Amino acid sequence: MKKQIRAVFADIDGTLYSHTTGRIPSSAFDAVRKARQQGISVFAATGRHMLEIRDLGIHIELDGWITLNGALCFNEKEVYASYPLCTRDLEILLDAIRVHPFACQFLEKDYMYINMMDERVEKALASIHSPYPDIIDPKRALTHETYMLVPWVNGEVWLPAYRRMENVKYTRWNDLAVDAMAKKAGKRQGVLDTCAYYGISPEETCAIGDGPNDLELFAACGLKIAMANGSEELKKAADVIADEIDEDGFAKAFERYILEEKL
Repeated sequence: MKKQIRAVFADIDGTLYSHTTGRIPSSAFDAVRKARQQGISVFAATGRHMLEIRDLGIHIELDGWITLNGALCFNEKEVYASYPLCTRDLEILLDAIRVHPFACQFLEKDYMYINMMDERVEKALASIHSPYPDIIDPKRALTHETYMLVPWVNGEVWLPAYRRMENVKYTRWNDLAVDAMAKKAGKRQGVLDTCAYYGISPEETCAIGDGPNDLELFAACGLKIAMANGSEELKKAADVIADEIDEDGFAKAFERYILEEKL
């Protein structure tokens, strides 16, 4: 018997969107459509900025978006949860960049930029099919709300500054960069905020992901599904392991664990 699921929270990269084919599998579109027809809400839960998502050509109707690792959550009607970084922590980061320059990306609600580019950053952005951000003075962060930072550095450069920042946490998603956001943010908090907004119990939700940053997603949801192409750490924490994304794993998981039998 299937567990009662009222909402699904799906990661984007490697879960809903395939970097092998550069698109969302048609079967995944169908699964999301069927779920919403049955009254099951479907939300994205990603570290991505909406500018990146649009640049990837991702156009899919969802009930809402948890973006920037839970720092900014919204639907078509409004932003219902947001966690900007505090000015003092941004001042600490800018001071670190001034003393020992390194590339750092700054993400606002409707804009993202970087203080400098190098070959390593260009290669990494290309690998995730992300557009090159504008290069501008990072002091902008002191006068515009910033929701996430992406320091393109190793620990030796980043960690001394991070240890001085009182209200920041981070998650590493590759060897060259981390996503840093307010301590109150995170995919787990994004799920809780979304459930509170829509009146859904977290126990009635399902998380689908593939990366280590989806462990926070798993921490909030009742049913935990990891993609077969996902990290070993996430698969160990999962209730279910779906097939790989390019083997229609997303849609198959929906059919088996989420959708009603009649469909």
